[in-house]
Amino acid sequence: MEQRHRPAAAADDTTKRRTTKNKSFKDVENYEVLVLEKNCGCKFKSLRYLLIAIVSATFLTLLTPTLYERQLQSSSRYVDVDWIWDKTSADPRYVSSADVQWADVYTAIEDLSAGNQELKIGLLNFNSTEYGSWSRILPESHVSIVRLEHAKDSITWPKLYPEWIDEEEESEIPSCPSFPEPNVRRGAWFDVVAVKLPCTRVAGWSRDVARLHLQLSAAKLAVTSSRGNRKVHVLFVTDCFPIPNLFPCKNLVKHEGNAWLYRPDLKAVREKLRLPVGSCELAIPLKAKARLFSVDRRREAYATILHSASEYVCGAITAAQSIRQAGSTRDLVILVDNTISDHHRRGLEAAGWKVRIIERIRNPKAERDAYNEWNYSKFRLWQLTDYDKIIFIDADLLILRNVDFLFAMPEITATGNNATLFNSGVMVIEPSNCTFQLLMEHINEITSYNGGDQGYLNEIFTWWHRIPKHMNFLKHFWEGDSEEAKARACCGTGARPRTSRRATPRRRRLRR
Repeated sequence: MEQRHRPAAAADDTTKRRTTKNKSFKDVENYEVLVLEKNCGCKFKSLRYLLIAIVSATFLTLLTPTLYERQLQSSSRYVDVDWIWDKTSADPRYVSSADVQWADVYTAIEDLSAGNQELKIGLLNFNSTEYGSWSRILPESHVSIVRLEHAKDSITWPKLYPEWIDEEEESEIPSCPSFPEPNVRRGAWFDVVAVKLPCTRVAGWSRDVARLHLQLSAAKLAVTSSRGNRKVHVLFVTDCFPIPNLFPCKNLVKHEGNAWLYRPDLKAVREKLRLPVGSCELAIPLKAKARLFSVDRRREAYATILHSASEYVCGAITAAQSIRQAGSTRDLVILVDNTISDHHRRGLEAAGWKVRIIERIRNPKAERDAYNEWNYSKFRLWQLTDYDKIIFIDADLLILRNVDFLFAMPEITATGNNATLFNSGVMVIEPSNCTFQLLMEHINEITSYNGGDQGYLNEIFTWWHRIPKHMNFLKHFWEGDSEEAKARACCGTGARPRTSRRATPRRRRLRR
């Protein structure tokens, strides 16, 4: 049952009655002294009257707030008014400085209230002033404040996305911190979940614990409200785009100012909520006895890209052969630009690649003729919309075991790289033209930590899912390695075989 909070007015009223009652006690004490002095024989009779008065006053004190609360709820469509934050007492991590443009909010959701339908709206993270404004734009709606305890201060982004975890579980079993769950009455549901998200607009704004917590909570409320064919929408009020792989732009219904209205794919959201909250645990256990599988194989493909030079043509041909030898029958798609000759394209097609010609995308922050000048061309992968899922692999990578089970994973699934970042050499993506537009819209705004596509993608997709590092393994032969270790690195043998390895044109012997 949902815990009720007594309205402030009722509390003040109760305080006044208690003060009156205390005053009555003093009067009674004085009266008792007089009675004792005048006639001790009347003491018990007076005490009986006193006890009756105390019981009556106590009954009225308990009854009146309940009657007042019932009267308040019957005259207003708003409940739990006291479960909202104000600027003087709120957790600063959750406070949003965004100005709510109520005209934009109304425009975003006006179609949902067509036909005099009484919308049930659940509010997350709105302050007291904003709460009252909902009655003015949607007077016929039933609005509730959803209770959400804030995350502990000890939960930081590096705790959610550690650089290293014990994937083999040799010394410990990795575990993720837990977020407080949204607290609603049993059986409660909403047509719209409205959330106000913080956004600092400083470097790293997307790696925000409170922001992630609020969006995951909104997703959970949407899923629990989806019964039968009920349509559930999520409205974000924020100056920054929501998590693009939790609330993908293909589910965006309207975007007015800083109001973003989504109709999420609740089946997909439900599956994503079953994953670890961050990379603090493996999304696919290393020792899993069973693997996930996908359904529509015709809309899934492996993909890679070649641009600006032809040095990796032979590597791409070898990669295609390794995928086929591993047993996969999925499509193989390679994106190439005009620097790849017809001769090389025919060789790629003969190896099994479906060759698609693209126009390169220049990295605006790269120097002329630098190695990373055209590496934003990888964004073209999101334009492969004739596929629902893509497993991207770098052209210098060999597949040693069948990894088709990765098609069942959501965007972005990848191995860890360093710090809180993922490695974009092997990753699962979900093509979408609007995601491509999102990537293009911010290329002048977002700075890549390494000057390349990996750094840029890590700023867009901060919520990603970890797969074992064995699935994207860089082959090094270290001095002093045993023959068994070299065999594992080269050929994927041993108790825990590597799924893939690098096959770079130049391999260097590295020192420990």
